[in-house]
Amino acid sequence: MKKSLFRRTDMSELCIAYMFCFSLNMLLDFAKTLDPDAYILKAFLKNFIDCQTLIVSLFTSIVIVFHYQMLERKKTEIFCRILVGGTVSDITIRYMLDCIVVILFVYLLPALVNLRPGFNLAGNFYLVLIFVAYILISARKVRKYENLSVMSAAQKSQRQGKRASSRL
Repeated sequence: MKKSLFRRTDMSELCIAYMFCFSLNMLLDFAKTLDPDAYILKAFLKNFIDCQTLIVSLFTSIVIVFHYQMLERKKTEIFCRILVGGTVSDITIRYMLDCIVVILFVYLLPALVNLRPGFNLAGNFYLVLIFVAYILISARKVRKYENLSVMSAAQKSQRQGKRASSRL
């Protein structure tokens, strides 16, 4: 946790967001197994069950946007770590490992709950694949911050060169 880009609050926010997605999928799977006696309740749940893929995809995209915003907030921290000697590959690997550990932790909790009643685990597994694919794609974004530090150092040296030439 010491060298992680994410603080404890960031990790807990990310866990809650991922848990919401997995729990929503699990809840909709549970609604499929219900056999309510009331017609109104059955009709109400049927609308949600019919649109389960759309609902879960919508909330998955919301979580991905939340993750993207969290990474954007870390841009300055990544830049500072590069300036103090951190390598981009180390920062990227730590970022990927942190995110994948969070995903696996959050996936295993609903998976253990799903095994007891015997629900379908395929939906949550597909969510894991989507999130891991996003993590791998966003890791490239971490690598792009290296260009910012190189550009910033070049701009700084140009400014210093202009100041030195203007003094002469």
